[in-house]
Amino acid sequence: MPKLESQVKEIGSRQNPGFKLLKAIISSSRARRSHQAAWLEGDRLCAAFLDSGLTQAPVLVMQTSLSLEQIDQGLRRRCQEVWRLSPALYKEITQIESPSGWGLLIPRASAPSLSNGGDIVILDRIQDPGNVGSILRSSAAAGVQAVWCLSGTADPWSPKVLRSAMGAHFSLQIQDEMPNEAVLTAAHSAGLPLLATRLGARSESLFAAAVSLAQPVAWIFGQEGSGVCAELSQQARAIQIPQHADVESLNVAAAAAVCLFESRRQKATAGRTLGRVTA
Repeated sequence: MPKLESQVKEIGSRQNPGFKLLKAIISSSRARRSHQAAWLEGDRLCAAFLDSGLTQAPVLVMQTSLSLEQIDQGLRRRCQEVWRLSPALYKEITQIESPSGWGLLIPRASAPSLSNGGDIVILDRIQDPGNVGSILRSSAAAGVQAVWCLSGTADPWSPKVLRSAMGAHFSLQIQDEMPNEAVLTAAHSAGLPLLATRLGARSESLFAAAVSLAQPVAWIFGQEGSGVCAELSQQARAIQIPQHADVESLNVAAAAAVCLFESRRQKATAGRTLGRVTA
């Protein structure tokens, strides 16, 4: 590895190509997709990436008011370059109220393929970044294998979604901008039953005995206002969460968490039952 000093770039102008690239990636989903990159800021989120086991080398971006010695040596060694920005330029890119003065420009990467029989989550035009991030976080905690985001869903790699998900990205396979046809084809090819949350007389209770979640399924969670689109809804089993009559509906992120952990509970119960039988 070359000496760290040879990898340091001093950036003091808004016209610098690196600074322009960084600003574009932070502000534009098109730039993030084009460059397959994302911006991380905050000790906890950066630590989640570094602890994930992913081997992609990030770029360390720091303001010049910090010295290199203030950055962990192990972190510096993992970075392909160090960009030192003037405090004025760093203030233009920071996304948090009390910045630590450094962040990571990372190559977007999915977790390796899992074989634990986890569910798939499909997000249909969910537009609020906080909801998308919360669902990603619940998905990772519930052992979901992958999250497929349909076109019209908030960019899962935006800074707001990344902060809300708290590192969940690095234990999930995430695909975005997927058309409906691709999602349906992939789910059918994998043999996954489609389940969609929907209120109505024809929807089955999540907790009904007939709703078995012991095997992997594909959950579809729909847009905050209109719900799951007709094309997907027509091919999915309708599931609803029993709730107090005075409450119209749950927030989509809350509903997703209830469904995913009920699915995890049933899989765990089935696993214990199978263990007793085979013993």
